[in-house]
Amino acid sequence: MTRSLHSELGGLMDITVKGEAPTHVDEVMTREVVTVAPDQSFQEAIALVARYRFRHLLVVSDNQRLAGVISDRDLLRFMIRNPHRDSSVVADVMKSDPVTVRPETSLSVAIAEMLTRRINCLPVVDAEKRLVGILTSTDLLRDFQKVQERIESADSSEL
Repeated sequence: MTRSLHSELGGLMDITVKGEAPTHVDEVMTREVVTVAPDQSFQEAIALVARYRFRHLLVVSDNQRLAGVISDRDLLRFMIRNPHRDSSVVADVMKSDPVTVRPETSLSVAIAEMLTRRINCLPVVDAEKRLVGILTSTDLLRDFQKVQERIESADSSEL
């Protein structure tokens, strides 16, 4: 596929990309997500983030519907501000009613949402608001790397 792009130097350049670049959230999102329940302890949430080394926890209700999101920063802020965190639960920390996307959402729309809101993840839900995955800035960078490698490979083969 050949695409014309405006370079920052003002000119038009053609690039050839072998293979298709992803265009929808479901092509890039992480499907296997560690979740917590609103009534789980704050300490359990901290332990999960430490164990799996990710930056966002998704909170789901019994019917797998998204109830909220907790970032690692939310956890840190809560620890600093709340001296009685031993008795706290996830619902005390989570941001309820998070911004979400659907699997068929275009990546450009999802990225614009993340940039506009200055957030690093979007939970992905189905039509019934059940959690099906998460789109993170890491997912986007990982896929961008693949596309960039294809571009660079095509450029080096032309030499």
